[in-house]
Amino acid sequence: MIKFLLVILIVLPAFISAQINPKDAISQMTKGINLGNTLEPAYEGEWGNPSTQEYMFDMYKKEGFNCIRIPVRWDKHTSTSSPYKIDETWFKRVEQILDWGLSRGMFMVVNSHHDDWIKTGYTNATNRARFDSIWSQISVRFKNKSEKLIFEVLNEPNGLTKIQNDDMHQRIISVIRKTNTTRLIIFQGHNWGGSDELISAAIPNDKYMIGSFHSYDPYPFGLVGTGTFGSTADVNALKTKFQRVKDWSVQNNIPVFLGEFGGTIKCDYNSRMKQYKTYVELCETFGFTPCAWDDGGDFRIMNRSARTWFVDIKDILAHSSVLSPKPKLSILQDTIIKLEWTNQAPDYDSIYIERRLSNTTFKRIAAVKGDQLAYSDKDLPQNKEYFYRVIARYNTNLNLYSNPQKILLPTYVPKEPAKRELFKGKPQEIPGRIEVENFDIGEDGLTYHDSDAKNVPGALRPDEPMDIYNLGGGKYYLIDNYPGEWLEYTVNVAEKGLYDITSSIASFEGGGTFSLKIGSVQSDPILAPTSFSWANAKTVNFSMNLESGIQIMRFSITDKPLFNIDFFDFKKNIPLGNIPDLTENQFNVIQNRQELIFDLGIGQQAETIKIYNILGSSVKTIQSPGTNFRISTQDFHSGVYIVQVISGNQKFSKKIIIH
Repeated sequence: MIKFLLVILIVLPAFISAQINPKDAISQMTKGINLGNTLEPAYEGEWGNPSTQEYMFDMYKKEGFNCIRIPVRWDKHTSTSSPYKIDETWFKRVEQILDWGLSRGMFMVVNSHHDDWIKTGYTNATNRARFDSIWSQISVRFKNKSEKLIFEVLNEPNGLTKIQNDDMHQRIISVIRKTNTTRLIIFQGHNWGGSDELISAAIPNDKYMIGSFHSYDPYPFGLVGTGTFGSTADVNALKTKFQRVKDWSVQNNIPVFLGEFGGTIKCDYNSRMKQYKTYVELCETFGFTPCAWDDGGDFRIMNRSARTWFVDIKDILAHSSVLSPKPKLSILQDTIIKLEWTNQAPDYDSIYIERRLSNTTFKRIAAVKGDQLAYSDKDLPQNKEYFYRVIARYNTNLNLYSNPQKILLPTYVPKEPAKRELFKGKPQEIPGRIEVENFDIGEDGLTYHDSDAKNVPGALRPDEPMDIYNLGGGKYYLIDNYPGEWLEYTVNVAEKGLYDITSSIASFEGGGTFSLKIGSVQSDPILAPTSFSWANAKTVNFSMNLESGIQIMRFSITDKPLFNIDFFDFKKNIPLGNIPDLTENQFNVIQNRQELIFDLGIGQQAETIKIYNILGSSVKTIQSPGTNFRISTQDFHSGVYIVQVISGNQKFSKKIIIH
């Protein structure tokens, strides 16, 4: 009876503590890093890295890394004849390093790495037997290790065909399962283990599998360092790759381990930081485990000898998220750098700004409110590179780091003040027509001012921000005219006097206003008419008393709604000549929409009514109109007119304005 109870007590823990499944493991392995170029040379330390030390795992744990991948090369420590025994000293060393991580609660991934002999000699039965033996010995030695120890069959099986790679994985999985029935195993596609190769790989018939792929995309940026990264197209290309893997993962119910990724130190700095940040965000979004490649060299993240980090990348890997702010840098003035960012969460508690120089560490220079979106760093020494990052304090206990960005603040060289140049090299003549798009050449604040820095249609003068639209046939409109914008023209007024001005305007709503100032003479606000179209124009008329000579004309937008404008026509006011002198109000004329309503009120019927334009030309004659009548204004342009009523030997005249 006692023996039976002892058996129950011994067996019971196996039922209480179930083996972790692949999905749970991947969900817990949120921050991964490789101990690269260390155990995969023929002998540890041959490739410039120091021997692995226990303090490195304290450094990993402190920063929150919970998955360490240990690449191991076995062939230089394994005999070449049966039973292909692994050297005990080497075995103990690998086990010691794995135990340093496992004892700290980390997931540890051990693999076969740079064992190229099996890749190039797979058809050799002796090689296959030797590789089987290596994995059999690994499985036996580590069978009682924590479930957080994960086996990865073979790194980047370049040299194996797809059929050979599928066969090799299935054979090694069978070897492992003889002693490790529920150990998590990572498998990879053929060639260099890319995403497409994972998707095409044969699916092992096993419940404890994790699929893996490697990515240094885009190539050649990530591996060679040429070009840049960060455009919408760049990010979308990576997102498409991850989406294909995610679709495969869901279809086959296999979680995903991104075993290697990164960009060489030769890459453009800002692009490299954006690349690492993008990989972290995509892994978080799609539910993959990110495991960055750290080789102590061109892909260095930890400086192992100095016991320090290359914090720019480390903090992206360990402390960034899809909720981190996204930064942008610009030079505001000669000694001011402007840092802007977008907040990816609406409820940051606060935001910290950090800055460093090329040879210094990041230091906090400001703390701002959680909803702030910009910070200007002022009075900075010139001819230096400055590095910035934004850290959002989130939910009171979590710091979300942006990817850092750098900018060169060059030595300020004052530029010569811009000079006004006349359009076509000479003043524009008044009287005459001035096309609105033919303003003086200069810069914003000198010859024009626009609310934004871009010529939206770009149809004419694309390097200047005024928005000019081509209607075809050599006709242009100035569009998107907002209050506060203005343009200047150098004009030559032929002679002093009153000028009648006609402007052509297209506006759906009408009601916007503008003004002209020519020399010291300022017009009243001019009301834009309603044309019910952005292309079909109506004219508006007004007058100004001008001085003669060369002077500056400023056209200013003073109020909305928006309107498009084509030109200004200037005509010298001609004396009325054959139009009778204006008399006192002997009759009334009222404009109601597109009609003129006449109330003669002179005690007798009018025989004739004549209407003259401002230049003295008769534009309409009405015979026997009666006492009260209406006429349409559809054939009249907006402007000033003279109405003359003839009744017997009496004549009455009145000036009217038709809108």
